[in-house]
Amino acid sequence: MEKIHIPVLLNETITALDIKPDGFYVDCTLGDGGHSFEIFKKLSSNGLLLSIDQDQHAIDFVKDFYKKEIKQNWKIQKSNFSKIENIVSSYNRQPDGIVMDLGLSSRQLEESHNRGFSYLEEDEPLDMRMNEELGVKAKDLLVVLSEKELSHLFYSYGEEKFSAKIAHAIKKEITNINTVGDLTRLVYRVVPAAHQSSKNPSRRVFQALRIVVNDELDSLRTGLDSSFKLLKPKGRICVISFHSLEDRIVKDYFNKIADGGEGSLLNKNIIAPTDVEIERNPRSASAKLRVLIKN
Repeated sequence: MEKIHIPVLLNETITALDIKPDGFYVDCTLGDGGHSFEIFKKLSSNGLLLSIDQDQHAIDFVKDFYKKEIKQNWKIQKSNFSKIENIVSSYNRQPDGIVMDLGLSSRQLEESHNRGFSYLEEDEPLDMRMNEELGVKAKDLLVVLSEKELSHLFYSYGEEKFSAKIAHAIKKEITNINTVGDLTRLVYRVVPAAHQSSKNPSRRVFQALRIVVNDELDSLRTGLDSSFKLLKPKGRICVISFHSLEDRIVKDYFNKIADGGEGSLLNKNIIAPTDVEIERNPRSASAKLRVLIKN
């Protein structure tokens, strides 16, 4: 298998973690394994890395791609990071550092295994489940939610200003909306041309559906709180977010902890990709890294 995902803010994240060779580290979002492998390379045989992902396809890829490198002290487990407290409890160690990279990997976008994560894959079904054991697909939401509920979903989770018009059109044409292309073409018709930039106008709708299908924002809130409680004193949480809804949750939680005297911010401002990284990997342009240190 070819590795196609470029880990975002890799050097900055590894530096911020301040890795101890004998430490215990948790990568909550394994993806293609980029962050995990860099952490693992810095560990001694007494160190431990636990990598978590809810996407079985990501786990299968990493186990194959890194099969020569994976040792007993690199554990990989399928789960949502909102359950990190239960997962870590079985290791009888407190983490020295925890990483969350909240973006979709390039592999999920380009090789989605027929899950319709990308609005470019027109023939794929409207699924969008990271964990295919989940019951509700994106198409299910379009069918069962009312026009008003869909409008609220697109506005709240996609920050889509034409949410009401899009929701109305979807409910009117629901029997003809079955694939990524069906939904994308509808959004193109509804959003006025004057408001269409070079980016696909359906990207906010897709974001909203993916967030709700995978319960991403509530999982993030739970995962952040559980992670901070698990950390050793002086341990660090590094979170990379890609859109304002995620970043706001991370920023507010970190500030609450810092203001309460339980932790401190490594940097007052976000850590952003360099111009060189953005040129090499345009998908990194919106990334923001925030780091919290437990007192």
